[in-house]
Amino acid sequence: MELAVTAALALTLFAWGMSYVWTKIALAEMGPFTLVCFRFVLATGLFALAYAVSGRRPQRLSRADHGRLFLLALMQPVGHFAFETCGLVLTSATAAALIVAAIPLTVAGLDAALGRSRPGLGEMARILASIVGVGCVIAGGTGLRLGGQLAGDLLMVGAVVSTAGYVVLGGALTRRLDAWTVTFAQLAWGAALFAPGCAFELARRGWPPLSGRGAAALAALTVLASFAAFLCYNFALARLSATRAALWLSAVPVVTAFAAWAFLGERLTLLEAVGGAVVCAAVAAPGRRSGAAARRRREA
Repeated sequence: MELAVTAALALTLFAWGMSYVWTKIALAEMGPFTLVCFRFVLATGLFALAYAVSGRRPQRLSRADHGRLFLLALMQPVGHFAFETCGLVLTSATAAALIVAAIPLTVAGLDAALGRSRPGLGEMARILASIVGVGCVIAGGTGLRLGGQLAGDLLMVGAVVSTAGYVVLGGALTRRLDAWTVTFAQLAWGAALFAPGCAFELARRGWPPLSGRGAAALAALTVLASFAAFLCYNFALARLSATRAALWLSAVPVVTAFAAWAFLGERLTLLEAVGGAVVCAAVAAPGRRSGAAARRRREA
């Protein structure tokens, strides 16, 4: 089982790291809400096909569970991808991924705010260092000038908060419901909630004339970053603590930085590179927990 969880997280890491590059490519040819709506409509269709071929059926849900899944979908994918996709219109793929590297420590902070854990001085220092690092990434790319990339970077901060809420609040739900059902519901709600924005963009811009490169990026976002990665991450989230599952996301900027350099020609400023290194080091640094806190985390 440990090998299966590791493989699932590795696929998620690759797909979500590459997704920033695929999104930048697709955004050159369509609006942000059109892109995310197409992505989730197609991914929902893939899930329906997978159910039909495999003979599986979604788990029966109570009315309360439907409500919980709707709230979960408001955070991820709707909240995260509304912030992320609009943010990537304005900022670079690399800067976006470096900001998203703060998710694990945001999860730890939210866990503490909800009274699920008691962070020690070391954990508080890591969270503070992560905040400073994100600030360096934003300042390095924008000089804190209003508009443009600064707005994009701040939208990425919104994506971080949305995903942290999903990881913390979704853990209990994914441990009780099967990963297929949770993922199918997330994607279907995402498609439905992004549909009005998509319709508005299509009315203003018309149908997007996709090139082969844009279509390939959309296909990769649909199959790998949505269908496969969400399923794999929900599978892992059901078997790991929220903090451990989030820790893997700290390596996403490494994948994105190499891919953005290779496919988009992006470069980091010195301050962005320093800020990204601070965030990654803060996430990777081993935290110290009291025995009681560690026991609570293992039981969670």
